[in-house]
Amino acid sequence: MASLIDIHTHNQTVENDVLKIVNIALNDPKDLPKLDYVGWRSVGLHPWYLNEETVEEDFENLLKESENQKVMMIGECGLDRNIPVDFNFQKEVFIRQIQLAESLQKPVIIHCVRAFPEVIALKKHLKPTVPMIIHGFNNHPQICQQLLDNQFYISLGAALSKSTSNATKVIPMIPKEKLFLETDDKNCTISSIFALASTYLDVRIEILKELIKHNFNRVFSNQDLTA
Repeated sequence: MASLIDIHTHNQTVENDVLKIVNIALNDPKDLPKLDYVGWRSVGLHPWYLNEETVEEDFENLLKESENQKVMMIGECGLDRNIPVDFNFQKEVFIRQIQLAESLQKPVIIHCVRAFPEVIALKKHLKPTVPMIIHGFNNHPQICQQLLDNQFYISLGAALSKSTSNATKVIPMIPKEKLFLETDDKNCTISSIFALASTYLDVRIEILKELIKHNFNRVFSNQDLTA
């Protein structure tokens, strides 16, 4: 296995010794060409592009694509209060994707903006057994603790480059077994994110690589990584 793992990215450039999971929003037409050439991937219906007129067609496409052996996670999917899409509609589609992930026994990668109480409440209500990963977390320590108390994984990214960010405040409080790292859509390398994280955690980068690899193997233990 590669020594560096990028749990969530939109960047398809090749990096040596990096396993990256490239996100594909199936309800964003600009993302669909990725299906022809991207390797390991997550597929989902992103809240930004939800449309009540096309959601059933989009969900049928998700059902079809989600069984591909290259699909490691469902998402990114979730809730976002900063967009004009009806919030209850967002919740309905998010619930369906959690249920799909549970039926396939694949983790969920979550986009959440100003809706953490609702995401936590849905997890408590639905009781999924699959891992749920909050991607690109950069919010208050209190919210981070609530997520950890409810067994979410936390993925941190480019916000670590700002010494005053919430990401730098929360990284010491995240149990090592709940941590992932990512590049998301930022113009950076995963090796630079690992370097920042190792500094804030005061651990050698080689140890951090092993910690993240261990988390990865645990979260994806039921998937065939040789496909």
